[in-house]
Amino acid sequence: MKIFIINVFSILGYLVIALFSPVLWYQGKSLKIKVPRLPTPSDRPYGFFHGVGKSFKILGLGESALAGVGIGKHALTLTGLTAAKLNKLLGYNVNWEILAESGISLKRLNKLIIHKSDEKFDLVLVSMGGNDVFQLTPPWLWKKNIEICVRLFFKNEKKPLILFSPVPPVGKFPAIRGPLRIVFGLWENLLQACLAQAINSMDNVHLLDVRFPDCKKYYLEDGIHPSSLAYGPWSEKLAIMTVELLKQKKIGN
Repeated sequence: MKIFIINVFSILGYLVIALFSPVLWYQGKSLKIKVPRLPTPSDRPYGFFHGVGKSFKILGLGESALAGVGIGKHALTLTGLTAAKLNKLLGYNVNWEILAESGISLKRLNKLIIHKSDEKFDLVLVSMGGNDVFQLTPPWLWKKNIEICVRLFFKNEKKPLILFSPVPPVGKFPAIRGPLRIVFGLWENLLQACLAQAINSMDNVHLLDVRFPDCKKYYLEDGIHPSSLAYGPWSEKLAIMTVELLKQKKIGN
C-alpha cells in the first residue's frame, strides 16, 4: 500500500472516528478501568551469555512487550530469549540489554535512544506500535519517527542489523471489543503498512514477517500483553532471521 493511500485512509478514518467519538471515548475509559495493571520484571534489564571467540551485542527497544510486562525476569522476555538462542546458534559471547517502557510511543522512545545511539551494537530489536495505535498516531508522523529511530543508530561507521517486529495485533487483543476493536484494527493495519513501506527503502533494516501472539492462549490475563508462551516462537523467529541475514551479509562481503 502506497504512503499516499495510507494517509488518505487515515484521514477518512479520523472523520469516522470523530462521528462516533462519544461511544469510543466511553468504551476506552471503561477498558482502562477493567484491564488490570501488571508489573514489569524487577531484575536488571541486561545480561550476558558465555560463548567462544567473537562478542555479539544486542539492544532490545520497545514498549510493554519488550519491557516484559507480566513476566518474572528480563531473561525470559523477547530480548533475553533471543539472545540465548543466538548464543546457541552462533556460539558467540552475547551481551544483551533492554531499553523499553510500558505505555511509550515511538516519538518518546526516540528521545531515550539518543542516550544509547553512540554505543555500538551488532543487533537492534525493535517492537513498537501498540501505543501509537492506541493514540491514533498519524501514519505520516509514524513513518517520520521510524526514519529517526533508524538514523540514530546509523550515525556510526558500523551500522547494526535492525530487526523490526510487526505492529502488535491490537485489533485482536482479547480485552478489546466492539467499535474500539474495529478502530484499533484499522489503525494497526495502517501503521503496519506504513512500517513495511518505510523499511523497504532502508539498508540493513528488516521486518519480521510473522506476528506473535495471534490467539488467546498467547496473552496474559489482562488480554493485552503477550504471555510467556508468545515469547518462545517470537524469539525463535528473530534468532533464525538474524543468523540468515548475517550469513547473507558475510557472503555479500
